[in-house]
Amino acid sequence: MVKIIKLVILCLMISKVSVSKEISCKENPGCENFPEIIKFEGIKFPLTMVQKDQGKKPTAENYYIFHFKPLKDEPSPYVIIIPTSGGITKAAAVTFERYKNKLLDKGFGVIILDQFYNTGIEKGTLSQGPLASMGALSIIEYIKNNHPNLTNNKFGVMGGSRGGMTVLSLASPITRENFIYKNVKQWFDAGVAFYPSCGKQELTMPVVVFIGELDEWVSATNCKMWKKRDEEQISSGLLQIFIYKNAHHAFNRELIKKLYRPSKDDHDLAGRAVQYNKKADKHSQKKMIKFFVKYLK
Repeated sequence: MVKIIKLVILCLMISKVSVSKEISCKENPGCENFPEIIKFEGIKFPLTMVQKDQGKKPTAENYYIFHFKPLKDEPSPYVIIIPTSGGITKAAAVTFERYKNKLLDKGFGVIILDQFYNTGIEKGTLSQGPLASMGALSIIEYIKNNHPNLTNNKFGVMGGSRGGMTVLSLASPITRENFIYKNVKQWFDAGVAFYPSCGKQELTMPVVVFIGELDEWVSATNCKMWKKRDEEQISSGLLQIFIYKNAHHAFNRELIKKLYRPSKDDHDLAGRAVQYNKKADKHSQKKMIKFFVKYLK
């Protein structure tokens, strides 16, 4: 009986560890081909008036990134990849590596932000504040300061779900005017948002949106309405929106062959469907590469 109890406890411990490993590359086997992770201090957050009165100093976050240098040792554009609120799962790592290889072949440098690397978070969560956006912007500074010979000073950003929403936020003039980004010197030149939550907004850079019609995490209807109501930005080419029939959330995750609904152990928003769709994946990948080549090369 004691042995059985111990076995149950061990199984529960293993189950818990496996969940925690799925949110970051820290112990994720899907990242085995990634280079050594780099830790750096990001752009300093400006002080409020109260903090100044208290004599405090500006603070900055520590960020963890994987840097894939351009294949040629020459000034090149860079694409920064932001994970979803579920982090870098094994499925995400496989997709990111595929994108990275395609971008490298086209003459880009690529950096993947592992925003959950040392947070202690063990499952998908939305409560990260400006971590992803400031992290992405800090990467621009990191490249310019540490590898000035590798950059042509053109930067693109790509993310899915919460990462896609971060892309749209980074393309908003409201974000740029926010006091928290006071110390940001350079912004992105183009953005790709996979299955974000859409809403009509003014854009400060070209953006392309990809979403499945069957998405249960965010509403494809809102993206349809944005496309319908924003003729000016659509016709100018500043905004492109592609909506795929019979496609769910995470349609570009090739490891998720069967329809899957995350449990409460996996994500704060459990029960919503995710599934791969080969047609949507191949089309969106082709359009994404073409988009970044057009605006960053």
